[in-house]
Amino acid sequence: MLEVVERIDRANYTADLEPRDANRILFVGRLTTEKGIDVVLRALARLDPALDATFDIVGGGDQRRNLEQLAGQLGIADRVTFHGHASEEELRALYTRASVFAIASIAELQSIATMEAMASGLPIVAANAVALPHLVHDGENGYLFEPGNVDELTARLTDVFTAAPEERRRMQQASLDGVRVHDIGRTLDTFEALYRGRPLPE
Repeated sequence: MLEVVERIDRANYTADLEPRDANRILFVGRLTTEKGIDVVLRALARLDPALDATFDIVGGGDQRRNLEQLAGQLGIADRVTFHGHASEEELRALYTRASVFAIASIAELQSIATMEAMASGLPIVAANAVALPHLVHDGENGYLFEPGNVDELTARLTDVFTAAPEERRRMQQASLDGVRVHDIGRTLDTFEALYRGRPLPE
């Protein structure tokens, strides 16, 4: 069976490697049960209030109302923004300004949103499930956590937010380096080199 590997165009995304002025968590994707967005909301509620973290949620789906209600019940509604469907320009801006991309999904066969976050130079905190461990290497470009484990997710988000500037930059660079293999431009260059009998690109 032919494996289909998703590609993105890294040139569409802008990485900001400078220290952040706020702690912003970002999720992009469908708001469905298997995405585990409730796990991220519960982790946000458990973070040290001194971190003053916020959560941007981009996408639509049948769980939006339930998630909005949960944010209210957890007392964090003022720190959670449901953006709905964002334009490409808005989405790229949200990626660039975020501090960390968090994904608790247990159903990612290939996560384009995680690749986009990596191309934007973000550390990733992801559930250790399905395709995500192939993109997120624990301790390198972010951290993995046991699916559904709110305490572990809270701890890993804290690790990112409290990392020294040089450690954060190292994780950001690891994301940028790690997503290169999924860049459509690199893929096309490889095909062309093979076709023309030239050395493969680095």
